[in-house]
Amino acid sequence: MSTDLPAEVSFPLDKQMLPVPGSKQPGFSPIYKSAAQPEWETTCTVYDTLLRAKEENLEEQVAGWRPWNPVTNNFEPYFEWYTHQEIEEERTAIGSGLGALAKQGLLGNHLGETEWTVAIWTLNRPEFMIIDYANLAYSRRTVSLYETYDAASAQYIFNHAETRVLFTTPNHVGVALAAAQQGKLPLLKAIVILDAFRPSKQSLKAGFVDPQRDVLAKEWAKTCDIQIFNWFQILDLGRKNLAAHIPPKYDSIHSFCYTSGTTGNPKAAIITAGMGGYVTTTMAFHKRGKFTVISYLPTAHIYARLCEIVVVRTGGRVGYFNGDTTRLLEDMSILKPDMFPSVPRVLNRIAALVQAQAAAPGLKAALLRKALATKIANHDRDGSLTHPLYDPLVFSKVKALLGGKVQYITSGSAPIRGDVLKLLRVCLSCDVREGYGQTENYGFCTVMYPNDISMGSVGAVYPGMQLKLADVPELGYTCEDKPFPRGEVLVKSQCTFPGYYKDQDKTKEALTDDGFLRTGDIAAIDEFNRVKIIDRVKSLLKLSQGEYVAIDNLSEFYGQNPLAAQLLVHGDSFRDYLIGISVPEPTTFAPLASKILGSTITPDNLDAMQNACRDPKVIAAYLDQYTKIARQNKMKGFEYIKGLYLTMQPFSVENGLLTPTFKVKRHEAVERFKEQIQQVYAQGPAQISSRPPKL
Repeated sequence: MSTDLPAEVSFPLDKQMLPVPGSKQPGFSPIYKSAAQPEWETTCTVYDTLLRAKEENLEEQVAGWRPWNPVTNNFEPYFEWYTHQEIEEERTAIGSGLGALAKQGLLGNHLGETEWTVAIWTLNRPEFMIIDYANLAYSRRTVSLYETYDAASAQYIFNHAETRVLFTTPNHVGVALAAAQQGKLPLLKAIVILDAFRPSKQSLKAGFVDPQRDVLAKEWAKTCDIQIFNWFQILDLGRKNLAAHIPPKYDSIHSFCYTSGTTGNPKAAIITAGMGGYVTTTMAFHKRGKFTVISYLPTAHIYARLCEIVVVRTGGRVGYFNGDTTRLLEDMSILKPDMFPSVPRVLNRIAALVQAQAAAPGLKAALLRKALATKIANHDRDGSLTHPLYDPLVFSKVKALLGGKVQYITSGSAPIRGDVLKLLRVCLSCDVREGYGQTENYGFCTVMYPNDISMGSVGAVYPGMQLKLADVPELGYTCEDKPFPRGEVLVKSQCTFPGYYKDQDKTKEALTDDGFLRTGDIAAIDEFNRVKIIDRVKSLLKLSQGEYVAIDNLSEFYGQNPLAAQLLVHGDSFRDYLIGISVPEPTTFAPLASKILGSTITPDNLDAMQNACRDPKVIAAYLDQYTKIARQNKMKGFEYIKGLYLTMQPFSVENGLLTPTFKVKRHEAVERFKEQIQQVYAQGPAQISSRPPKL
């Protein structure tokens, strides 16, 4: 078994995937493989690859955080770091400590050393890496919960995953103990309480914990048959009872990753140690080097987990944000990462702000427009990302927002428009690529090839993968379509999951008999043999006149509106047109409202902006932006938004309108805005022509 990283390969741009001869079957496209490296496999686990990373980078920094200063009541303006060796020592101690609890019978009767679940319910921090790696070392299972989960969701996951130990911060301890006191968490036996804010390395070495912090929790826990510990107690117990690692087998369960569905209980995708071994080695075909990455996306999401383990395997560093997303740019200015994993929600806002500045009057805006046009033309000609004049003069401030040293940005978890990627490339003078994947394949399916300057696809499959399309005739997609075959994406590789935990029916729905994952996404294979996502199997909505509307696809295009922070596109089978529920972006909406109403409204005056949201002239001007987008993208008349409700109340995880991965909960949002939707429809459709007005 080799844990070596693969040799570098070249990436052909003319045909990025190759059809396998003789693989085409009725109702399917041929099977496609990577043109760069069609065949590739590994037998190592993620335990093996991360151990190799430790051996190669023993004294190198790997996990960093901004220490909390109790005197200033703030985070320090610097990062402190653990080395690989320090992480290795602490993961062995934590793993041994948990094993000692099991041997003492404190985690339940007849519990062995392996194959039981440890939950982590906290914001991103170095302890996540230590606990997860400890579970790997002793063949235990990790389940990570979104910080925003409510009590019912957390309780469901604890029980479904058969959680024995919970690592969490003080703000969640009461939730767990309240459920346990009611007899709703019969298997949970220990809670390890972490500091709300991580202190300095010196304080951690001293092992000091405020003796009053856990007193109430311990008294409460006595009534629930649960033991309360702090981090240092588990470390100390482990150091006194060090145990040899019990590495996982290739098909051992590493973790459960719960999909944040918009309806019903989440499904637990089984993530194996072998899946992690495959992605940590295979990613090196595309990117290698000792990157510094900022960790801010929830570790309960597979995309965040993927980025971190890949960076660690290639000798990079993970800097954990302070937990407050409003201070993320502050963290980045200190950390100065050269890799920034992101999502369309964040990248679209950056692009929208740049576009809004370019659309403003004045010399600065004119210079920005000229700089953008020049750099985009250069990019389209030869892929160049830098400019000797415009970078220091115009774009240096934009790049500085992300720390000033970002070389590589990835976009995942949802589709993003090609024009946004191109705009970000020229503004930030760095490589920006879109990837594509699902929880069920470790978020690892396709990625744009290096130096591919043509936008609009999610690239090609990784080495060793197989991808094919399946006809979806009920939606009008077939593999015989011209000019390009279209159908549902089916994919198979060493990182395809074995199924959902305790759910054979859903597993059978997800996997074909020959092991392909049904993604639910509709794609075309374009002229360069790249994957272009065009629809979702379940996202089509039928209007009363019989026309089908791809809601997700339209939402992506309408996301170009610089006035909007959030949008729900709505329609139903009893109506013949679409309407929108939109939350304005304060920085761009305030100037528009001020101009129309003839009075100054500032972005921080939410009451004034909420009043502006009711003004018919403001609504009409806002709707006009969506109309322009529809015309620019040559949408059909029934795809236009013809009614609008504006609100300054954002969709959020806290108010139940977003999933923890920031996807709109469509059913809940429609229910929440039921009266407003009826009011907008009662006003009738705006009289909009799909043709631009004549000059």
